[in-house]
This record gives sequence, C-alpha cells and structure tokens, in this order.
Amino acid sequence: MTGRPLLSLKGVSKVFRNGGDVLEVLSGVSCDIMEGEQVCLLGRSGCGKSTLLRIVAGFLLPDAGHVEIGGERITAPGSDRCMVFQEDALFPWLTVRENVAFGARRKMPRGTLDSEVNRYLEKVGLASFGDYLPRQISGGMQQRVALARVLILRPRVLLMDEPFGALDALTRREMHKLFLSLMKETNGTSLFVTHDVEEAVTLADRILVMSRTPGRIRADIPVALCRPRDRFDGTFVRLCREVQDLLASEAVIA
Repeated sequence: MTGRPLLSLKGVSKVFRNGGDVLEVLSGVSCDIMEGEQVCLLGRSGCGKSTLLRIVAGFLLPDAGHVEIGGERITAPGSDRCMVFQEDALFPWLTVRENVAFGARRKMPRGTLDSEVNRYLEKVGLASFGDYLPRQISGGMQQRVALARVLILRPRVLLMDEPFGALDALTRREMHKLFLSLMKETNGTSLFVTHDVEEAVTLADRILVMSRTPGRIRADIPVALCRPRDRFDGTFVRLCREVQDLLASEAVIA
C-alpha cells in the first residue's frame, strides 16, 4: 500500500425524490482507500451501500460532496473502475470466452486479446470451458467468468455488489479464496458490499459499518488478521461478534 489514497470519498450525500417525497439515502460519507486495500461496506438492507458503490462507479452523481480516484474527480463511469454484481450479468448468447473478451475488444489487438482471455480463464480455473455458454455452467463458474471479464480490463478499483451472495456456502468460500489470490497477485484494490459479517471479516482489510438511512460511516474497523483467515480462530470469532454487536445496536438506535 502506498501513502496516498487511491480512492477518496469526500462528504458524499445523495437524495432520491419521487413526486413530493424526499428520501435522504446518504449523508456526508467520507473515507480514503489506499492502493492494495480490500475495503468492505457493511450494513443492513436499505442503508445506502449499493447507492454509494454506484456513485463510486460513476453510475450516479452525488447531490453533495464528490469522489476522487488518483486525485481526479469522478463524474462518469470509467474503465479504471469495474463492477461485479450479485447477478452474473453475462450475455447468454456469448460463450464464456466471448464474455471475458467483450469489454476488452476495443482496448487490445486481436492477438493480444486472445492471449489475455486464455490467461484470465486459466487464472479463474475455466481454461477448458471457453466454448461453453453461460447456461451450460454452474452459478459459481458464471461468477468466475464475471470476475475474469472485469479483471482483464485491469481496473484501478474493483467494485463488487454482493457478488457471492447467491452462491452456496462451499462455492462462496472457494470464490473467497480465488478473489484474495487474484487481489494479492495484482496488488488489486477493491470496495465491496455485503451484509454477511463473516464474509466481511474473511475478505476485508477494513470494514466500514454503515448506519441506517441516511447512510453514514458509523465505524471504520481494521481487520488485522493474517491470511488465510480461520473462521474458527478466537480472534476471528471475537471480531465477528464485535461487528454484529455494532449492527445490532444500530437496530436499537433506529
């Protein structure tokens, strides 16, 4: 990690309007994320986690405050930020190989692209599935394709909105290992949303616990545990309990 933040959120607020109704979703959210950090947004449903992620992606603009990447203000989507969603969002008529190549077609010559697609399929363990259609592979495999499709673009920040939430427990743990391996290999930076406390403690270097609407960062919790992390380790269990207590107290406050 370097000394200068890669991603900075500065007083980000967001309001949604529907006729005469006004809903304040986010209020004054500020934080810095360093290069190479894995940072989790954790909170109850409706606290604005996904909205904040979409503001960082450039899909939404804040009503107050702003977001910077590398010191430059974010005003629109860009290839320096790529999103992985809970639903795989693959093109069903394209093969696995074609899905991985889709976003990079305009950025790479054909020969380089073919080589890079093969390399990333190998990284995610799908080298022999390149000619399959999405419907012919499992949900876990589809999420591997989605991960390869964004990583081939080499984004500065990987944004993930509950990407493993729809997977069964064993597949989810396999995806955790794959994600951490890829982030370590590339010194990648990520900001991801989850409502699963154990997943947050497993993956994150820091956990940003958000309050109920309007969403604010209530706590910034460092996760100073060596990897790979043992979910039965006493320190791991205590940290999970600490975070769960924070979420529970937020419910009482609300």
